[in-house]
Amino acid sequence: MKTPFFACLLALCATQLTNAAAKAAEGELHESPPFLYAAEGSKKILSYDRAGKIAWEYPAGMSRDVWRLPNGNVLFCYNDNYDSGTNENPSGVMEVTSDKKIVFHFQTTGQVWSCQRLTDGNTLVGNASQGRLLVVDPSGAVVKTIRLRNQPGHSCLRYARGLPNGNFIVAEESSNTVREYDAQGALVREIPTQFPPFAAVRLANGNTVISGKSGIVEVDPAGKDVWHLNAMDLPELGIRWFAGVQVLPGGNLFICNAGGKVQLFEVNREKHIVWKCMDPLPLGHGVQRLDVTEANR
Repeated sequence: MKTPFFACLLALCATQLTNAAAKAAEGELHESPPFLYAAEGSKKILSYDRAGKIAWEYPAGMSRDVWRLPNGNVLFCYNDNYDSGTNENPSGVMEVTSDKKIVFHFQTTGQVWSCQRLTDGNTLVGNASQGRLLVVDPSGAVVKTIRLRNQPGHSCLRYARGLPNGNFIVAEESSNTVREYDAQGALVREIPTQFPPFAAVRLANGNTVISGKSGIVEVDPAGKDVWHLNAMDLPELGIRWFAGVQVLPGGNLFICNAGGKVQLFEVNREKHIVWKCMDPLPLGHGVQRLDVTEANR
């Protein structure tokens, strides 16, 4: 027969386990994953550790795309003297080491929203104001230019990505379309969206995950919608804009909710929140998880 003391102890343990399970289900129990963040609200690139603290930072005017490269350096785009109504601001892409030495710097003008280090060592630059993708070699010379179908300007494009087959996929925001171009700039494919797109991620199975203002959708090579996530699916997060998205091994999505109530979160394909950032962050659009080596973004 249990004594009152042990009965109370068991009841307390059961309550604690129930509360822990509830917190885990709400994505509040897990420690923060380390991540790199293009924090335009603070005009910096910020790296956060597992305690949710800033471990590294570097100044960057109006940056929306950032990568930690395999060599540990950080690649990001920037816009100085930014004004959404003008298209002549100084801008570019920079690569810096962990001790903040600049090892690559491409300078241009106009609003640059996207960057990526390609497998051949060149760098892809997405310039919305110019309506072009620029492929830049390590010396900073432009070796290829892809002119986009969308009209140049602030909302011409958001993220552009080079694909393994040499093509380029571009979220062309103001036309509500994701377009794929071949290596010579010819249009290969158009994927219409129900919202202004921000990012487009090509998966190994040929599907494409697209994030944008009010939703995220995955379409197959034929253009069929095979999965989607809407703001109304996650009302507690206060979705403002589904911006940078990373598809993790296993299929979960790590998402930046730019300017929303909960600015970063991970969700599974059953639309359950796996983790959410509980601390306020500066406004930002671009994010990269640092604890996974193989992920699509």
